[in-house]
Amino acid sequence: MKPGRNDPCPCGSGKKYKQCCLMAEQAPPENEFLWRRIRRAIEGSPMRMLEFATAHFGREALPEAWDDFMPHREDEQDGPFTMDTPHMPVFMPWFFYEWLPYNHDTAVKREAQDRITVGRAYLDKKGRQLDPLLARYIEQCCASPFSFCDILSVRPGAGFTARDIFTGKEMEVTEHSGSRQSRAGDILFGKLVVMDGVTMLEACAPFMFPPMEKGAVLELRKQMERRNKTITPEVLREYRYEMLDIYHDIVDRLLNPPMPQLQNTDGDPLLPHRLVYGIESPRAAFDALSPLCLTGTAEELLADAESDASGNLRKVEFSWQKKGNEKHQSWDSTVLGHIEIEGNGMTIEVNSENRAQKIRTLVEKMLPGACYKTTVIESLQSLLAREKEQGETAASRQRRKEQEELNSRPEIRAQIAGHLRRHFSTWPETSLPALGGKTPMQAVKTRDGREMVEALLLDFERRSSHTNMPFDPAIIAELREKLELP
Repeated sequence: MKPGRNDPCPCGSGKKYKQCCLMAEQAPPENEFLWRRIRRAIEGSPMRMLEFATAHFGREALPEAWDDFMPHREDEQDGPFTMDTPHMPVFMPWFFYEWLPYNHDTAVKREAQDRITVGRAYLDKKGRQLDPLLARYIEQCCASPFSFCDILSVRPGAGFTARDIFTGKEMEVTEHSGSRQSRAGDILFGKLVVMDGVTMLEACAPFMFPPMEKGAVLELRKQMERRNKTITPEVLREYRYEMLDIYHDIVDRLLNPPMPQLQNTDGDPLLPHRLVYGIESPRAAFDALSPLCLTGTAEELLADAESDASGNLRKVEFSWQKKGNEKHQSWDSTVLGHIEIEGNGMTIEVNSENRAQKIRTLVEKMLPGACYKTTVIESLQSLLAREKEQGETAASRQRRKEQEELNSRPEIRAQIAGHLRRHFSTWPETSLPALGGKTPMQAVKTRDGREMVEALLLDFERRSSHTNMPFDPAIIAELREKLELP
């Protein structure tokens, strides 16, 4: 039991706990004092360095550096630098400590075309006038390269442990605000600066990157290792533009995610089709087409149907299914579409052009008396845009409520859990694009592949924690054991 503030100190000093060990326990560690001293010393220095850059290099230096910093893509027009850019936490340190004007194509002042950075020029001109602690900090910023790091563990509000993906070096980083938004497994892009044993975060991307984004970083590491026996800070600086390309690709993808190229389980591009028919009799149509549903008998399907006052079938809905699934071997059946019969009308909804053609052929064969009227095709983009514009309607709220109630049923959750377990039981032997077409079992045989498989497992864990699906954490443990991962 922890002693009270006025209790005798358990160390045996004879003093009260609050006057002895409690004071030591609550005192900030030594590196915290130094961190605060450095933070005070560098306060306001970015603005002073920017003013110096404008005076020393000229007003064209900042826009020229921005043009150099941003990726050049044929299908995009680079915008001018603005203070509200999300890249600010990376760009300004990059401008100060990495950017060099090109002598053959630069608008900076001639006397500043000596191939040194803003930070180095600032030290040369102002170093003797600066606080010695600030001068040493700028010196370290000039020497420290940008890099990508794995976040190994986090101390929220205090800092985190990071490992440089390229060099393997581990560092205890003191960082208050950034550590609150970080999680183990995140990938950091930035500049880490070491001062008297204290590691500080001088530059950092606007947010941490998820583990899934590690592939491009590992590919760049391969390039470095093929050309260099050891990856040193000098080597990292040589690859700063390749790192910037990866940084921009990830940030663009996360800030402006493209519409995914979705496919159904047959490999067809998703494109919703609604086929409309006229029919003579609901019962005749049901009797002809109900065999398309493999998971329910005619009696079971009719149990939820609607009848008119005379007891005749008026409305019924059921799925069009096929046995098994080529992509997911553990599936007993696959839903191909949805059939709704009501009065003298019938609609069939499918999610691809290929399935629309197949069901038309089946209806012509199984229900020749049906009169095909039209097919309504709506792209996923327009469907999502219309739903967003309309907002949540009473019908959509009811569908959501029904779906939530369905998903909450123990038997449904048990089925989903069983499906997930069957899916992941074959995952180690499945070829994955993220692994360059290799299976996880093949990939873990190399260092790079092992790291990427680790990243995929971390991603699984995160996704499962943010959804309501019944994901058994033991699945990940079993995968790690099978793949011989710690």
